[in-house]
Amino acid sequence: MKFTRLLAALALIASTAGAQPAPPHKEWRIASPWPAQNTIIAMLGYGDNIVGTSKVAQRIPLFRQSLPHIADVPAVSMTSSHEVNPEQIIALNTQLLFVAKNMRVPQTEMLEQAGVRVLAYDANSMQALTARVQQTAAALGPDAREKAQRYQRYFDRNVALVRERLKDLPESERVTVYHSMGNPLTTTGRPSLNQDWMDLAGAKNVAERWFGVKKNSAGEVSPERIVAADPAVIVAMNKRDADVIRTSPQWAGVSAVAHHRVYVNPQGMFWWCRETSEEALQFLWLAKTVYPARFADIDMAQETRNFYRDFFNLKLSDAQIAAILNPPE
Repeated sequence: MKFTRLLAALALIASTAGAQPAPPHKEWRIASPWPAQNTIIAMLGYGDNIVGTSKVAQRIPLFRQSLPHIADVPAVSMTSSHEVNPEQIIALNTQLLFVAKNMRVPQTEMLEQAGVRVLAYDANSMQALTARVQQTAAALGPDAREKAQRYQRYFDRNVALVRERLKDLPESERVTVYHSMGNPLTTTGRPSLNQDWMDLAGAKNVAERWFGVKKNSAGEVSPERIVAADPAVIVAMNKRDADVIRTSPQWAGVSAVAHHRVYVNPQGMFWWCRETSEEALQFLWLAKTVYPARFADIDMAQETRNFYRDFFNLKLSDAQIAAILNPPE
């Protein structure tokens, strides 16, 4: 009997030899050089676990307010070819490294031996974004999964709302939109995340076919091409570009400029138009912006207030909400 118990004990020791106990979920040490991924991590309740972040994320006022410690968190080094510095990741005692698939992570075996789990996700589509929220939550823990499921219900609610309001919109009445990102002449076509939120909002992207069907449908275009397309609405990713578009003589003949329909894209924890969970608000905002009569009862200030309260535990002032919906810079 004693011999049997000894064999069982030896078997247990052998089965656990070398195994590293997983840390409690709330003790994960997380790094991500992907700015918008930092926002998703924060939404899922793990912002305080970020030990390596992005310089872009650190500069955004609401992100800093939500995570006051983030100013003291090291920014993950990235080369011009989107390569992560593995030595820095190890030095930060990182356990979970979140990256986009277009980011290069060298020496993955060394990272794995140091206890770093590399999680690389697709980007540049709405489907990839919503999937990434769920995938991130699955890696973080049960509490994050509950939040991610709640987020998906809210996202789906907004999709259903917009589709219902636009279901009888004739193709001939779809509003043409030009979206600038990074500078006034840089835009995106299909396939892209930007195309997806314009599709959801019932807008007609004037640049939809400008880049063929290559994977990265983005690039700089000529002013003449935009003038010829004559979009009814222009959405600029930042106020600097919107000011150029509104005041430059070469844009003066565009309908959106002539009719004062040049808008700055909302920005909260990140730019709503990019790879952030705030995408759930982006297409709702655009739909109301381009079809105000069909969304007259939708109060974007209240939607914004509720979203950040429910998903980021932020109580925003009226001034903060105004700054999100009409960014001052």
